[in-house]
This record gives sequence, C-alpha cells and structure tokens, in this order.
Amino acid sequence: MAHIQRRRTRTGEWRYDVRWRAGDQERSKSFARRKDADSYKAKVEGDELVGLVANPRVGKVGFAAYAKDWLDGRVVRGRSLSPSTRYGYERLLARNVLPHLAPLPLRAISPEVVRTWYGTVTSSAGHDQAAKSYRLLSAILNTAVSDERIARNPCRIRGGGRESAPERPMPTTAEVLALIEAMPKRYRLVLVLAGLGGLRTGEILGLRLSDVDTLRTAVHIRRTAQEIPKLGRIIKDPKSDASRRTVVLPKQAMEAIAAHVEAFGCADTGELITDPHGGPARRSRVSDAWSEAKAAVGVDPEMRPHDLRHHAATLMAQMPGITTKELMARIGHSSPRAALIYQHATAERDRHVAEFLEEKIKATAPAKPRIVALPDAAN
Repeated sequence: MAHIQRRRTRTGEWRYDVRWRAGDQERSKSFARRKDADSYKAKVEGDELVGLVANPRVGKVGFAAYAKDWLDGRVVRGRSLSPSTRYGYERLLARNVLPHLAPLPLRAISPEVVRTWYGTVTSSAGHDQAAKSYRLLSAILNTAVSDERIARNPCRIRGGGRESAPERPMPTTAEVLALIEAMPKRYRLVLVLAGLGGLRTGEILGLRLSDVDTLRTAVHIRRTAQEIPKLGRIIKDPKSDASRRTVVLPKQAMEAIAAHVEAFGCADTGELITDPHGGPARRSRVSDAWSEAKAAVGVDPEMRPHDLRHHAATLMAQMPGITTKELMARIGHSSPRAALIYQHATAERDRHVAEFLEEKIKATAPAKPRIVALPDAAN
C-alpha cells in the first residue's frame, strides 16, 4: 500500500511525497499540496487492487528480445503459429517495427512512442502496412501486459489496426470460364476448383487423389500446401477447423477432375496437381501460368486466383434460401467474431448448392464445357 511522507525543502516549503512499492523497488512522487498527494495515493492503491502496478525491473527487457520470444511461444486456439503466419509476422517486424522500436525496453514504449511510430510507418510504407504492423505490435504488448511486464498496453490509436483495402476485382462467370480455358492444361484444374468450387489455392495444391470422392462427387479438404522462403513446400492442417470440410462440386468440376487424372496420371505420387516432372505443383509455376492466362483473356491485371474463389462464393450466395451458415460451411469460413462453431451444411443441402452451380455455369456456357476436353499430357 502507498503512504504519504511530509518533508520540508531547503527553501522552507513543505512537500508531500507519495511512496509505494512496485515489485522489489520503492517508488515515489512529490506534490506541493496535501490534497493532490491524497488523490494520487488513492490512485496508486486502486491500481494495485486491479493489478495495474507492474514491476519496473521486468519491464527492462528489450522489445526485440521479447518479440522473438513471443513468436516462439505464440499459441492460437491451442496451435503454434503456422510457418506462413510466422514468416509474415517476421517480415512485418523486420520491415516496420524493429527498425524503430528494437532498441527500446518494453516499459519505454509509451502511447506517444506508438503514435509517433505509427505515423512514421504510415508515411513510409502506407496505411495498410501500418495497420497490419499495429495489430501485431498490439498483440505482442497485450501478452506483455498478461506477463505483468508492463501495466497497460500503449497501443491506443482508435482504428489503428483497421485496413482500407481496395475492392477486389470480381470476375464474371464468362471470364472465369475463359481464364480456365486459357490456362495450360496441367494447371487448368486449379482455376476450376477455385472458380467453380470456391477452394483456396493452398487447399487445391494440397489435394491428393485420395481426397477425391467420386461417389459423393466431392473433394475432402484435409490439408493445405504452402511455400515459405528458405523452408520450401510445407504441408499443414487447414487454415482453421472450419476449413477442414467436404465440398460437393458441380458436375462440370468433377468431369474436369476425371479428365485431369486421365491425362496426367498422378498415381505415382498421389498428388492431384503435379508439375511436368511428376512432383507436387509449385506455386511459382501456377503463378506464371496464371499471369499468362490473365494477359490472354484481358481481365484486370490485379486479379488474383483468390478472386475466383470469391466468384464461386458469390454464385453460391445467389442461391434462393441458402443460409449464412451453409455458405460459410461450404467455403470454409469461421465466424467473423470466432465466437460460434457453426453447423456444417447437410450433405443433401450441399448437393442442391452444387446443382445450382451447374445450372449457373450451363446458362453461361450452354455447350459442353471445353474445360474437360483435355489433350494428351504434352503441356
């Protein structure tokens, strides 16, 4: 608890010192008036009751060292950081945070320091980079509060972590079919599963032959493939529990899978999408093919394969009567607040969604889709 000590200065004035202990150190603050000292003493004692008085000694640890320990020990929903997430955090730290805050001890990172840093990063790297970096910094310092290394999180910028990403290009169904046809035959199935099935690129590149369920005309999402600099190809669990799912596909997509397997084999390695040498497809090869397909079709140069997934989700959302939970279950999204474990759509309802997609595709391409007319595996 705090106490007040009255003393006379060399000039003959009375001073009132509020003294209290923080950890193993004694601290004090001086006031000219007794009522100011009484108010501050009450504040210190109130902070002690709710645990806001931190030991200044443990706050001496440097931010850089603490951030590294945070990365090593970070656990989200019982899981350590995935290699791709960790790599992204390391890049944000190295690019936007450590050059400014690495020399500082945790206790020296004040709200003013954060505001100055945020403004500098916004000016040099842009608002979105600043927002991403701010969220990371705030998460690290939240843990420092939990570890009782600092009393409060100094990240207090309202809306500081909010990005203002521009609206993504949304391809039409005709553009999706044209892009599929423009892709090299070996990688055409990537766009089929993204644009007609709503799968993520990592989910598609992680598919194996055993994940194709011809009886249910579906694919099982059990893993995802990522490529991390210096680590290479990494196979890991899906992005979230919601991402581990079974997706019933429209007939055209299943026909494309069958034609792909017939043309390119895949039996030796068990991988569904392979490179010409027979191994798992590298994302860089798919990206090169995607760039060529975009140029050939003449779509927005900023379009990404992930935008085809949004196309599929948009078509699904147009189905009369489809519920939010059914849509989220199909495309593998968790609740925005991550507060509910949503129910998976029933197999029968999912079949209705796939049939609806079939009709949408037929309406755009009445003739038999050329996406399944794969030639010999020459390409």
